Amino acid sequence: MKMLSKNFKGIYLVSLHSGKYFIIGENKMLISKNKVIQNASKILEEDLKIKLPEDYSKFLDKYNGGRTYKSKVKVGRKWDDVCGFNGVGEVNENYSFESMKSMGVLDDYIERGFLPLSHNMLGDYYCLSLKTDDYGSIYLLYHDLLGKKKKLFSSFTEFINNIKSEEIGHIKTMEEREKMAIENGFGDEVEMLRPIWKEEIEYFSKIVQEEVIL
Repeated sequence: MKMLSKNFKGIYLVSLHSGKYFIIGENKMLISKNKVIQNASKILEEDLKIKLPEDYSKFLDKYNGGRTYKSKVKVGRKWDDVCGFNGVGEVNENYSFESMKSMGVLDDYIERGFLPLSHNMLGDYYCLSLKTDDYGSIYLLYHDLLGKKKKLFSSFTEFINNIKSEEIGHIKTMEEREKMAIENGFGDEVEMLRPIWKEEIEYFSKIVQEEVIL
């Protein structure tokens, strides 16, 4: 069950079960960045023996990738989700160049002339072209369509500027969630939902989002 409320910042989407608020309609990309390491772009270039565009190198050095909660980018006539960006070093394995390399996936992309930067929930990758005639362009490579790809943007900067994120706002307390559930006729589910709520509160309370500025 979902409810809508509004304040001076805009429209908020409220989930009964999660109790999280998200701001709709913000025209900026937000990221919960990975642990930043010195010269991340140089480390990646030397490891993969590639040359990165200046704008992406700047992004990697400043943020080292990270989670992009509730973020979308327009692909053709529809909006597609952007789950997060790969980083260098000890980062979440779902957003890690090293993890992709250990599985043998990264080398396959490099051989095809692409560097996978990010992915959507379906497992399709947003990739940076390393090819001479199309260097720096951003493509969406579909994981299950026999190498099918689609050019989205001419540069990484253009890609970033077209991503829209929803800010994580107020995180409802356990008491607020229980009250809301009872008021909406879900009182018999409270005991089952408490462990889920507790985990979500602890997880989202640690998240720090910041606007991506290159």
